[in-house]
Amino acid sequence: MRIDRLAARELGEFWSLREDVVVLFGQNTVLRTPWGELRLERPGQLLREALHRMQLGPVSLGNVVPGFPGYDVPEEEWNEASRELLRALEPLQHVIVRHLAIGASPLLSVIPLSPRARFRPPPVAPGGELRVPDEAVLRGPGRDPVLVHEGGDHRVELHGPDAPRLLLHLQGVGGDFRSPVDVPLPQSVVRAARAYTVAAGMLAAVDLGGGARL
Repeated sequence: MRIDRLAARELGEFWSLREDVVVLFGQNTVLRTPWGELRLERPGQLLREALHRMQLGPVSLGNVVPGFPGYDVPEEEWNEASRELLRALEPLQHVIVRHLAIGASPLLSVIPLSPRARFRPPPVAPGGELRVPDEAVLRGPGRDPVLVHEGGDHRVELHGPDAPRLLLHLQGVGGDFRSPVDVPLPQSVVRAARAYTVAAGMLAAVDLGGGARL
């Protein structure tokens, strides 16, 4: 399922490859990445299908493996096919972009920036003791917020009309923030966004003076 085909205003999790990654399919699949070639020896059918879909843009891996788990599903509850696919994707984390959507609208993307990048959102969303420091917030070409810090392994991009409300949540500002259509951001979306931002290394501990440190 593509992001633009998701109709309900609810949380969606999607996966894609970096835009500069090229996949060459054959008996051995080759990924051309900014950091060189990755050669996959006889990849399984699930991995091949996932890579084929992910190179076209953000997709739900639930269409590759029925019952594919969200970030907050404990490993002991994964089915065997999901376990196989996630193990196969593990070494490719540095070329995989993870996305959150709210309804039909992309909301957040975590983009790996180095071959060291690893991304494992915590299953339990962190509390208010963590927030995005002001100095990590930049503005992209479309004026949407971009979260980045020097030497980081990921960049977090916020998208669309809900991005300012979500940024307030990530910066630790309280209140009942509403979208332009006067509907609150679902708590499942805020929890997932905080978990993704933690995994990207963008949430910082707040010290006693009210500042934040990465």
